[in-house]
Amino acid sequence: MMRKELVLVTRTGAAGRQLLRKLQADGWPAVDASPLTLEGPAEPDQLRGAFKRLTPCDRLILTSAESVRRSVELLGAETLSACPLVVPGPGTRDVANSLGLKQVVCPKSVGNSESMLALAELKDVKGLRVIILAAAGGRQLLAKTLAARGAMVDCLHVYRRLPRRLPEATLAALAQARSSACLLASAGALHGLKEQLDPELWQRVINGVMVAPSPRVAELAEKMGGSRVERAASADNVAMLEALYRLL
Repeated sequence: MMRKELVLVTRTGAAGRQLLRKLQADGWPAVDASPLTLEGPAEPDQLRGAFKRLTPCDRLILTSAESVRRSVELLGAETLSACPLVVPGPGTRDVANSLGLKQVVCPKSVGNSESMLALAELKDVKGLRVIILAAAGGRQLLAKTLAARGAMVDCLHVYRRLPRRLPEATLAALAQARSSACLLASAGALHGLKEQLDPELWQRVINGVMVAPSPRVAELAEKMGGSRVERAASADNVAMLEALYRLL
């Protein structure tokens, strides 16, 4: 394939903007294709009160770089650093450290729920209180597995993913593109694209390259018709770009 592939960036928030700028700086015709937008909790004071009631805790899990940013903004770095923190991967750990968080552990490379659950800090958790700070509906495998291991698990939603109309410029670029490569941020982003794109544009997406951040999203992309789905080592920007460059 040629270097002129149109790259659809479905990641939103600060990480999405960074990914888009990196691709454009490297000469790729990349466009903002996120069908979602990120918003904080509807009742931030209520969330702060819930966190205060649940702490101190034995483990605190921040499920993404966005979770780290939102949690620090809502709760403060000092409060969050009071117990061991678990994050998905080195990229998210770097964000956490840059914001003043301490006691941060993560898998060495692969940033998904399975690799987090394999960490020593999350294996023997019987009787421990674990708080998960995530987006609404995110990382359900973590909560289910930790509860099965005997932990007392509470999930607090520090941000929400809400529907967002795709930019007209993105739709026009996709209509004119001969082929595309889609960087999938999540299952929600994949569903959002299908809902918003007309049948012809959706067909262009599933006929092109699709890079998935996890086995579950890769499997979903294939079920929805994706013919060339590549799984990245993790969900962070570096891993997603490595998978894209491997294909292109």
